[in-house]
Amino acid sequence: MSEFSELIKKFDKIRDYMREFYVYGFKSREDYDKKSLRSYDNEKRRIESYLSDYMSFRHDENNKNIFISIDSSDIPTNPLYRAFKAKSFTKNDITLNFIILDILDGGERHSANEVADKIADEYLTYFENPVIWDLSTVRNKLSEYVNLGILQTEKDGKRLLYSLKKTDINLDELCDALAFFSEISPLGVVGSFLLDKCNYNNSILSFKHHYIMHALESEIVYTLLHAIHNKEKVEIKNHSPRSDRDIILEIIPLKFLISAQGGRRYLCAYSSKFRAIVDFRLDYIMSVKVLGKANNYTEHYEKLERILSCTWSASFGNAKRLEWLKMKLSIPHNERFIVNRIEREGRHGKLTQIDETTYEYFIEVFDTMEMMPWIRTFIGRIISIESSNIEVTQTFYSDLEKMYQLYNGGDGNAVQ
Repeated sequence: MSEFSELIKKFDKIRDYMREFYVYGFKSREDYDKKSLRSYDNEKRRIESYLSDYMSFRHDENNKNIFISIDSSDIPTNPLYRAFKAKSFTKNDITLNFIILDILDGGERHSANEVADKIADEYLTYFENPVIWDLSTVRNKLSEYVNLGILQTEKDGKRLLYSLKKTDINLDELCDALAFFSEISPLGVVGSFLLDKCNYNNSILSFKHHYIMHALESEIVYTLLHAIHNKEKVEIKNHSPRSDRDIILEIIPLKFLISAQGGRRYLCAYSSKFRAIVDFRLDYIMSVKVLGKANNYTEHYEKLERILSCTWSASFGNAKRLEWLKMKLSIPHNERFIVNRIEREGRHGKLTQIDETTYEYFIEVFDTMEMMPWIRTFIGRIISIESSNIEVTQTFYSDLEKMYQLYNGGDGNAVQ
């Protein structure tokens, strides 16, 4: 029987547990049917070791549901980053790490052969039963650190010399900026790692709308951003909650859209299967694999920009036919702030003053149904609504009628 360890080799495994069982908080141990209950118990112990200060639970009729309970305005840093800092390592990894960094300390430059010789002659002699690493193992570790940006290389004749990468950046001067970056950036986990090198406690920043769950998709976002930067196509595994199935798709990632109101994030991409630009919820993407250079990237990106110029939020359907919406409002003289708000929030729509207190707002978008939450904020001032999408007007007036009946058809005693 293997010994339990709180360290993890891959983050994607624990990400699903954190999301389904602890962040959403609607599943219990008995609901887990993907693997054994022992697997669930091990992941539960790991998560509790990371987030014990924020764990809570509730009992229903038959089960106990454990979830993460956090008031985002009270936390100085995102606690979900802790899971990224529990990556497992081998004895060779940790031993070579300290020895190599010690050899190259102080500006020393050495070839892989010289580093291997120093390890054997100057370090392993202190161990009773030392592990002897061959040259290829040392060279691979050096190359890994070059790729991570820890080491740099330079040619000296035919020799390739390794040295610590020099930097004049003083992290202590950037702590406030790093604290802000780590909480608002899609890759804020990078800032969190850098902050760990500083003796810094955030006491000046707090966030009203703090979408800490975004941390769980950091690896997905990083790979997709890398593919966008290099104009590459990728293969994604996308989960469909409706069918409860995972679908493999080849896409060309183009752009991220992030809701400033709800925090939900989408990836806009060209799908070769659907031969169209579609959007995917980021938290439904389970994995990403880069496939190589994409054809016609610029053409797809320019098409997306044309589509986005006619969208309200992230939905654009098949992006072939625009829908229009016309809303007539009564806005008194003393409510000029309503006019200002429509002009500020109304996207590319046009607001026209018809008479002293009557205004007409008109817009064309690919999906007018997306506007419904925004439209409802003007109830009490709306005179009429028309749209080429009959479902929008039917939903609006149907909701009003339901609300009217909820209050007993206007009976003054309906609300106490």
